[in-house]
Amino acid sequence: MTSSSPGPASPFSHVRLAGPLLLLIAAGALLPGQFAVNTALARQVGSVVLAGTVSYGVGSLLLLLLLGLGRATPDWAAGRRAPAWAWLGGVVGSAYVVGSVVLTRELGAGLATTLVIAAQLLTALLLDHFGWLGLTRRPLNRRRTAAALLALAGLALRLWGTR
Repeated sequence: MTSSSPGPASPFSHVRLAGPLLLLIAAGALLPGQFAVNTALARQVGSVVLAGTVSYGVGSLLLLLLLGLGRATPDWAAGRRAPAWAWLGGVVGSAYVVGSVVLTRELGAGLATTLVIAAQLLTALLLDHFGWLGLTRRPLNRRRTAAALLALAGLALRLWGTR
């Protein structure tokens, strides 16, 4: 492994990542459904913000339950040492929920998801390349650039087929 492309420390690292990887894939597969569910709720209650509030409220209850059932004890005092920007995940998530409802209502779940994926891919590349927000720096190289261009080309094909 080179210093510009950190990788697993042992041949068994991939096995250790299988569970979290499957969970991440499942979460990604559920996002278009979340778009549709939140859009339906917003339509029924007449408010995108209320739909987002309900979404976060129900999610927060689930997370509190998981926290209560967890074996590990969080280091609450360490939270005070976290950088200020580390506390903004909920703000970003709220904008994401509201934006996804508006996009899904106007464009449908497929196109909204396509646009979100493109934005996530480009942002992730920048975060990795510059090591922003506390991430390990993973500079763009030919392989990463080619993979991103292929993914964006696939997304572009999806966008052209919408009208």
